[in-house]
Amino acid sequence: MKSGNGKILLGLSIAAFMGPFTQTIYTPSLGEVGHYYHASQFMVNLTISLYTFVLATNQFLVGPLADTRGRRATLLPGLLIFIVGSLICFLSPNYYLFLFGRALQAFGITTGSVVAAAVIGDLYPPKERGKAMSVYQTMVFLGPVLGPVVGSFIAASADWHTAFAVLAAGALFAYFYNRVILPETLSKETAPRKITIQTFLGILTNRAAFSVLLLGFVQFYGYYIYLVFIPGLLDELFQVPLAVKGLFFLPLTAGIVIGSLVGGKLQSFMRHTSILIYTAYGIGIVVTVFWVCLHWGLLNIPSLIVLLLFYGVMLGMSLPSQSTSLVNLFAKEKGTAMGVYNFVRFTGAAIGPLLGSALFKLGGDDALYITLFLFLLCGAVVIQKSSRANEELHG
Repeated sequence: MKSGNGKILLGLSIAAFMGPFTQTIYTPSLGEVGHYYHASQFMVNLTISLYTFVLATNQFLVGPLADTRGRRATLLPGLLIFIVGSLICFLSPNYYLFLFGRALQAFGITTGSVVAAAVIGDLYPPKERGKAMSVYQTMVFLGPVLGPVVGSFIAASADWHTAFAVLAAGALFAYFYNRVILPETLSKETAPRKITIQTFLGILTNRAAFSVLLLGFVQFYGYYIYLVFIPGLLDELFQVPLAVKGLFFLPLTAGIVIGSLVGGKLQSFMRHTSILIYTAYGIGIVVTVFWVCLHWGLLNIPSLIVLLLFYGVMLGMSLPSQSTSLVNLFAKEKGTAMGVYNFVRFTGAAIGPLLGSALFKLGGDDALYITLFLFLLCGAVVIQKSSRANEELHG
């Protein structure tokens, strides 16, 4: 990895990290948000749901912009829009103005994850691309986990509004850093002249791409199931104090970091599809063991930590291969392909807590985790069948 590319990757990773980090940084203070704005629980939750919705749907705009207008030309204005949105949230005395600020935040920071993956595809040759993708994907997954941890610290030492001032400062740093370091990496020779509906349909109907998109959806769904339901499980089984609940996400986080680094290196001597197949079934096995332990009363704190660690490792190993596969499949539409991918997996993240709550209400932990296993199994089978079809086609 060239030192210049490493500096570029650092700036891009910071920008990609900001999106999911902003999604959860103030979740420990949701009660205070409701009191401050005299807002109902629904109105408070809407500030998160709206952010997630805009973050997902704006991928369809940002991806084509990055492919036609340029990577740098898309990222830098996006960061400025995010800064404005963050300052509005920081200063807003009114709920609806705060909601508008959240929408602006999401609209602007969408550029981070899309441009990061596209630039990696531009700068890194196929053999080195996996390692770079592992760094990018690790930062994306660390965001929603570290958000509540940092948010709790900020809320304990200052007013909850301060979190948005911190976000504005972080984005300002990312803006100036990328303004200085990031060149325009989009080649005029490879840039598509126009992105149309047919471009999106071509991505969605490509069998190999569809299998990766499905895998990303079910794995993000599962990831957010764990993020949302583990705290309640800790209350129910172990009566864990609020002050130490966040520590139980450390094994999951550590596993994702380890898995992403390992997954990036594995791409040097294993096919992307092989990594995706093995990790897809591996995550399914971990969820099965977790459910068996939970159902039969065998789950204790050490086994929970180990299972969260292995879940994170399997997930982390899968992520670089997902991004690299899509970038390799669509050389001229890297940004658009990553935009579709991010939309699909963020949709999985949004659906996870909602569908999970309905399933839990219907059948408790059994319904929640058996359904998760079936979703993961479906993703594993589809990626395996897609791999076999591709081998037969080119064999």
